[in-house]
Amino acid sequence: MQVFFSPTMTAGRFSIILLFPLLAAACSQSGKITKVETSQYAFRDTLNASVDSIIEKTIQPYRDGMAGQMNEVIGTSDVALTKGQPESLLGNLFSDVCFNMANETYYATSYLKADFAFFNNGGIRAQLPKGKITRGNIFELMPFENELVVLSLTGSQVKKIIDYMASKDGVPVSHLRFKISNQLPSDISIDGVPFDSTKEYKAITSDYLANGGDQYFFLTEAKKDYLNLKIRDALILYFQQQTKQGKTITANLDQRISYVK
Repeated sequence: MQVFFSPTMTAGRFSIILLFPLLAAACSQSGKITKVETSQYAFRDTLNASVDSIIEKTIQPYRDGMAGQMNEVIGTSDVALTKGQPESLLGNLFSDVCFNMANETYYATSYLKADFAFFNNGGIRAQLPKGKITRGNIFELMPFENELVVLSLTGSQVKKIIDYMASKDGVPVSHLRFKISNQLPSDISIDGVPFDSTKEYKAITSDYLANGGDQYFFLTEAKKDYLNLKIRDALILYFQQQTKQGKTITANLDQRISYVK
């Protein structure tokens, strides 16, 4: 007899399917299944109460420990940090923090620095409130295990990136500026210098985008330096550093991406 648990389980009930391979009278060598029986067993709160209690006592310390970590205040924001396009307070802060923290790590190992950073709006999953910011807030903002990566890019690859950003009406960037008209970029500058299509650049982004996510397929061919630094950890460390220095978190809209009027 074989027992299979149904892959779909409703609240308080699941199905166990018992498969009985019955042989035909002639004892066929194929051993075909000739009968399937299904039974349902209801589970209620009154059943296995002692087991539930034991499990609850076992996991409670872990739950309390996790709640304590997630409720830890790691910084204070002067303003509500919200998402938007073509730029936003949260997008600017997010990109600037990742640019600076990643460059510190990159320079420490290679004595090189990246020129700009870019991310995607969909990767920022929550906004941050004005006032106290907890570790849990950062986990809500970045629930993924994405890491920071430095890309080595040709000028033509950078132009493709910027063209794509403009077609999406702007994304979070740092040390990159351009204007958008009819979803096309103009007046492009990188780290304060006009864009040069013949130059090679280094850009910081997430491993998700670096590996072709969000339709950045052409980035799969770019050389990548993985920094072993999670985006979430970079944000948490920055907030903690600001707090330790007695500083609050702030962000500004600086027209790094704007529409042509």
